[in-house]
Amino acid sequence: MRAEPLTASHSTRRQRRQPSFSMSAGQMGLIVLLISLSVLFAATLLVYIFTRYENNVWRTDQVPGLPIGLFASTTMILCVSASLHRAMKAVRANQLERLEHSLMLTLLFAVGFLGGQTFNWIHMSGSQLRPNGETLYIMTFFLLTGLHAVHVLGGFIPLSVVTVRARRRDYSSSRYEGIKLCAQYWHFLAIVWLVMLTTMFVVT
Repeated sequence: MRAEPLTASHSTRRQRRQPSFSMSAGQMGLIVLLISLSVLFAATLLVYIFTRYENNVWRTDQVPGLPIGLFASTTMILCVSASLHRAMKAVRANQLERLEHSLMLTLLFAVGFLGGQTFNWIHMSGSQLRPNGETLYIMTFFLLTGLHAVHVLGGFIPLSVVTVRARRRDYSSSRYEGIKLCAQYWHFLAIVWLVMLTTMFVVT
């Protein structure tokens, strides 16, 4: 009489122990996107390095060095990552006001990053020098920083969406995938920027 219930219970426990793995379509899509962007940025950096060492004259004395404002831009994008990390901790703890505040700070830091980059571009173009057959230094600077800035601009779309949804209290400790995906994208941009900045300073 007892054998059947015990067998069923044992079978149920065994089924619960079976490992399971699931990934949302959004997470999978972001992984594919980040892999594609990694290839793009890696190829661009390789072209930059190759161009540098294939040119005997890279930067003359009349051409300005890398703008000091790049360090300010770096601070801003690191603050973006830090704010999103704070937002993740807030939503996991159901601290919704802190979540909203963190996302608003993230937007401000992201705008600050683009503002710093604008200052850097003005600094580089202020010399009124144009790339010619002797040097490609300024052109490659605009290529690298401009490519990154385009993807930063793209990041404002999901960041704005999750900020609006956070203000509507659409997120909770059990439902916050949009914030997680947004944070992963911006963390990726921060890492790419650090690699790019290091490469520019070493190569230049």
